Amino acid sequence: MFNCLIVDDEPFAIKVLEQHVKEFPDLRHVGSCRSASKAFELLGKNKVDVMFLDIEMPKLDGLSFLKALKNPPCVIITTAHRDFAMEGFELDVVDYLLKPISLENMMRAIAKLRRFKNNTDQTQVAEKYQLVQDPFIYIKSERENVKIELGDIEYVESLKNHVKIVTPSKNYITLVSMGQMEEKLPESIFLRVHRSYLVNLTRISNYTHTYLVLGRKSIPIGKMYKDDVLDRLGKNQI
Repeated sequence: MFNCLIVDDEPFAIKVLEQHVKEFPDLRHVGSCRSASKAFELLGKNKVDVMFLDIEMPKLDGLSFLKALKNPPCVIITTAHRDFAMEGFELDVVDYLLKPISLENMMRAIAKLRRFKNNTDQTQVAEKYQLVQDPFIYIKSERENVKIELGDIEYVESLKNHVKIVTPSKNYITLVSMGQMEEKLPESIFLRVHRSYLVNLTRISNYTHTYLVLGRKSIPIGKMYKDDVLDRLGKNQI
């Protein structure tokens, strides 16, 4: 899950980005502001993973603000001008979006953000799970806390406020969100492929650009997850 902050001096631009953010289940909007000073205040009060940052703003422009931050979050530049692209990428921004920002371009930027997170967290994830001999989770099902080995989970399916955890021997229904499951399960093994599905990568027998096959189950690949899924699976292709 990415907590995101929108920084732009144009109310309409903020509204467009807020609407786009709602289309991504792994984005959580924590605030919008129209100046660098207000953004600095919000960064001090909230955990922010990604900042959508306009360049041309009053008093302090976006790039100067970014340079002034000691430990900035991931940044996606949003601007009506191409002139600052090179300087933006020199500051290691994730992407550079030109206004007006379409949902299609937003999807590409979020796919880059996900890949960036996977790459930067890879070492930490590996070290974390090297310490676990038999990784498992406990879930509350039918008034009991049930232990499930991570390797037994084939996929997780969203059922509104519940999720269904599918294993070879039994299915479990538990009152948690898909976002909570995604945070709990290790990214080295599990991948969100659709708004309603989280799958165990080791259980995929074959796939196309539109669906995955796990045993007898065919699972669709969501449009906004497609780039990330194909990039992840393609790493093991020969």
